[in-house]
Amino acid sequence: MEFMHWVCIGAALAVGATGWFLVIPLYRGWRPLNERITDQVTRSAVLVKECTSTMGAGTAFGRLSTIR
Repeated sequence: MEFMHWVCIGAALAVGATGWFLVIPLYRGWRPLNERITDQVTRSAVLVKECTSTMGAGTAFGRLSTIR
């Protein structure tokens, strides 16, 4: 029973640390991370647009659902 107590405490600390280092900076407006995410989303959108316009939506190579 005591071991499970420490496991629960460790899990709670891990969740708290994850929230602190990953989620909180986004909400607090951490500029470098926000800029990197915005840049990556923009690049991905451009790549999707290029892939669909180059290969055509009806071909097997043009379906974006096959890209995983």
